Amino acid sequence: MNINNMQKEQTSELEFLENLAFDLFKKEDFENSKLCYIRQIENDPENGKAFYNLGIVLHDLGQFHESLMCYGKAKELGYNSAKVNLTTGMHFLKQGDFEKGFDYIDLKSDGAWRLGKNFMFNNQRLSHIDLWEGQSLENKTIFVYSEQGFGDNIQFSRYLLELSKLGGKVVFSCYNALYDIFINSPTFSSIEIQKNNIQPSSDVDFKIPLMSVPRLLKSTFSEIPFSGGYLERTQFKDWGIPTDTINVAIAWEATKQDTRRTIPLDLVETICDCPNINFINIQKDSTHTIDGVRNLGDGIHNFSDTVDILSQVDLLVSTDTAMVHVAGALGVPVYLLLHYSADWRWFTGDMDYSPWYESVSIFRQKTSQNWTYPINQAKNNLQILLNQ
Repeated sequence: MNINNMQKEQTSELEFLENLAFDLFKKEDFENSKLCYIRQIENDPENGKAFYNLGIVLHDLGQFHESLMCYGKAKELGYNSAKVNLTTGMHFLKQGDFEKGFDYIDLKSDGAWRLGKNFMFNNQRLSHIDLWEGQSLENKTIFVYSEQGFGDNIQFSRYLLELSKLGGKVVFSCYNALYDIFINSPTFSSIEIQKNNIQPSSDVDFKIPLMSVPRLLKSTFSEIPFSGGYLERTQFKDWGIPTDTINVAIAWEATKQDTRRTIPLDLVETICDCPNINFINIQKDSTHTIDGVRNLGDGIHNFSDTVDILSQVDLLVSTDTAMVHVAGALGVPVYLLLHYSADWRWFTGDMDYSPWYESVSIFRQKTSQNWTYPINQAKNNLQILLNQ
């Protein structure tokens, strides 16, 4: 066999291993995906991308030290440093190291952290305003603008209140869909809330995207502010929710059918079998309903409706959705059902509480794709609630 044929065979095997590893990863067969990437690295030890991908899989397996070593090796071999820095930042955030985490994702990921069109839109229209980098805000005006998802903005809006303590005027340009819930909350009375299509006034001194604020405020895991809640409960509409029973709102699907944040309907139905509880379906835009459970999801037209409903129930049971952030910010009790390897903001698998929201209890998968354990935990806790 000549050298060219040998090289072709080796390349073919490496491509096969990479494709197989990725397919296994998508199926959440993390152990076998890991083995494929290890084999790929054995055959091609200078492959930075393979080390990076192995790091991702190890992260999902909860092997955080080994994962971080792989990210370092990938970077050493010259693989996309911005992407590596982003995942390295996520690693530190998941460990509760805010200083390193926000530093990596905000300063070293070359924009990879900046998701969505809203950041680019504001970056262009505000190009004439200086970026805030920690300068004194005494007698200054700072313009904070939304970015990323609705849940992110509800979660991080608490830092606006900390920012307002620095002696300046804080203007928050929020997503239009969130405007009413902020403007109707007295907690934010010291903040000037604007819709995000309003051009900032000429007296603005600094700009900053919302997700950068905790880094500049040197926020820490142990001192997350306003964990008891900061949105105002409302009762603007009569949703027909009875007052003489326990009312539990339920949601089970994330946006765009994210499989890590979506629970099969047949398992959700087992929760709703719990007797003597009035379950309320608040899943928005779902094609599914639950027999015997009242559906209010179709009547939710905005976040004000979501706030209104959650203000009138005793508990929310949900996967990782924006509704969890709404309920937590209202101080409404939540049973949060989480994937085996959940988003960084819910930290590591040994935590059954959220430092972001005192009212949130966390029930996690013990093995990937198995929702039975967290659902049984939720059902057991519902029974305890009934017996109180």
